[in-house]
Amino acid sequence: MPTLKNPQRQIPGGGFDFRQSEINWHARKVLGLHPSIDTVTRALISARKGNPHHASKAKWALDFNTVRAEVIAYNTKKCLALGWTSFVTEDAGGSHPHQAQSLLSPKQLGAAVVGIRKLWAGITSINDWLKVNGESVSPELAEKRAATCVACPMNGTGDFSQWYTAPASAAVKRQLEQLQERKLTTTQDDKLQVCTGCLCPLKLVVHVPIEIKLKNMSPDTKRELHESCWQLSEEKELQPV
Repeated sequence: MPTLKNPQRQIPGGGFDFRQSEINWHARKVLGLHPSIDTVTRALISARKGNPHHASKAKWALDFNTVRAEVIAYNTKKCLALGWTSFVTEDAGGSHPHQAQSLLSPKQLGAAVVGIRKLWAGITSINDWLKVNGESVSPELAEKRAATCVACPMNGTGDFSQWYTAPASAAVKRQLEQLQERKLTTTQDDKLQVCTGCLCPLKLVVHVPIEIKLKNMSPDTKRELHESCWQLSEEKELQPV
């Protein structure tokens, strides 16, 4: 069976993760970006112990080694589903997509599909805006948004290869080139990375009108955003009183 090549090496998309949907527990929201495998394991054990009824009914493991193996398996499956095969053992490298997906439970496969849809929804909306040379927000608003993003714990780190598969990374790079051609910048650009909530490049989206940004965003993606996100506050301003 495939497994992580190196559990000490962080995977793309903000690092190691785990979801225990039965108790609405998500490692990313509890631990932030790039926690170690052992940190996720300990936090998951603590969450399970804090919900003894669910733990007993579902017969969840509570010992460190078994839970750690679950966390490794979860992240292995995530890498396979999203095409990050360089992070898993070589026997998975030649696997066809349907073979990788067959390793996932229906819930895990659904989560992977949501992640892919989230990524391309953002790319598509911004592409539509760039193609028509759409109007950008005012420099003042872009600066305000950028400052919010810089202070946000969901401002990820690392180059695009840490967040996107090759086709998505290439698409985002083309978008940023178009942004440069339009000379749209903020004073915070060197600090803006990728939002781990909506998976959008922040130095680009801070210039995009909120109506465009929300165009293809699903309710699930909105729930992933930090409570301080400007996208949420600006959406509220659009709603009629």
